Amino acid sequence: MENTRYQRRKSPDPVGRSVTIKDLAQELGLSITTISRALNGYSDVGEKTRARVVETANRYGYRPNRNAQRLVTRRTRNIAWVQADNDRKFVDPHFVEVMAGVLRGARTGNYDIILTSDTSEHQVSVYERYVGDHSVDGFIVDSPQLHDPRIEFLLEAQKPFVVHGTSDRSDEFSWVDVDNYGNFFKLTKLLVANGHRNIAFINGDERFTFAAARQAGVREALAALDMPESTVRVFNAAHPMGDAGFQLTSQALRDSRVSAILYSSSLMAVEGQSALLRAGREPGKDIAIATMDDMLHYLDLSPYEDIFTFVRSSLRDAGELLAAELIARCEKQTKVSHTVVPSTFLIAPDLDGSVLQQ
Repeated sequence: MENTRYQRRKSPDPVGRSVTIKDLAQELGLSITTISRALNGYSDVGEKTRARVVETANRYGYRPNRNAQRLVTRRTRNIAWVQADNDRKFVDPHFVEVMAGVLRGARTGNYDIILTSDTSEHQVSVYERYVGDHSVDGFIVDSPQLHDPRIEFLLEAQKPFVVHGTSDRSDEFSWVDVDNYGNFFKLTKLLVANGHRNIAFINGDERFTFAAARQAGVREALAALDMPESTVRVFNAAHPMGDAGFQLTSQALRDSRVSAILYSSSLMAVEGQSALLRAGREPGKDIAIATMDDMLHYLDLSPYEDIFTFVRSSLRDAGELLAAELIARCEKQTKVSHTVVPSTFLIAPDLDGSVLQQ
C-alpha cells in the first residue's frame, strides 16, 4: 500500500480544495514559516531552499491567499495607474503599447494593475485617496509635465512610484524613457548634413516633457551646427490621433521650399502621406522623411522602410520596464534609477548616415 506522503507527491491537489502552504510544507519536509518566508522573498531563506519551494509551488499550482499575504508582508501587490479622463487617450495606440508592456511586467511579478481616471485637475486627489487607504503599493505616472503636481505629491508622500518620462525633479525619482533629446539632436544633424535647409518639424504637445525634450534636441543641434533656428519650422499637435498628421503636413507644405519633414510619431508620418501626395511630393526623392517609431504593433510600416528614416524604440518594452522597476522599488526599496530604453536608427537610401558615426 502506498504511503500518504507518496500519494501527495503524485496528486498534491486534494479533491475539493486548493493546494495550501501546509501541503507544500508537508511535501518538502519544511516548516510552514520557511515556506511562507521563501514565497514572500525574505532574505533569511537560502537560495537553494527558495528555488525548491518556488518550483514545487509552481508545479502544484499553488496560489497564495492575497489577504493572508497582505497581512504578512504589508503589501497589497496592487499598482495604481491614474489617467486623465480623456476620450482619445484610451484609443491612442501609443498608450495601448505602453499598457501592454505594463500588464506583461505586472503579470511576471505577480502584481495587479488598478487603472483608473479622473479629470486632470482632480488627479492628485486620486493619489491622495490611494496613499491614505494603503490600497496600493506604488504608482505608475505617465505623460509628465515639467512641473508636475502628481510627482510633487508622490515625492512628498514618500510612496514608491516610477515615471514614464522626466520632469524638473528627475534626479529625485525613478524613470523610464527614450532618449528624446539625443534622438532628435541626431535626426536634425542628419538632415542638415545632407543639405536640408528648410525642414518642417511636426512635434507633439510641448506642455509634455517628451515633446519639449525633442524640440530642445532640434534647437541645440542647429546651434551646434551654427545654423539659424529658421532652418526648422515647428508645428505642434495637441494629439497624434485623428488627422493631425495630415493637417500639419498640409500646413508645412504651403512653403514649397520644404525639403524634409521630421515627425515626432510614425503615426503622424503615415497620416501625412496623403498630404504629400496631394502636393505632388514624393518621399525618398524630392522630400526626405525622418520619424520617431514607437513600434506600434497595429501599424504596418513595411511600405515605408525604403523611403522613411526611422529611429525605433519600443513603447511596449518601456511599459514592461516601468512595471519591473516599480515592483523592485515596492519589494526591495531599491535606489532611484534612470532607465533609457534603447533606440535603433534605420537610415533611408536618400540620406547618407555616416554623419551619425562621427
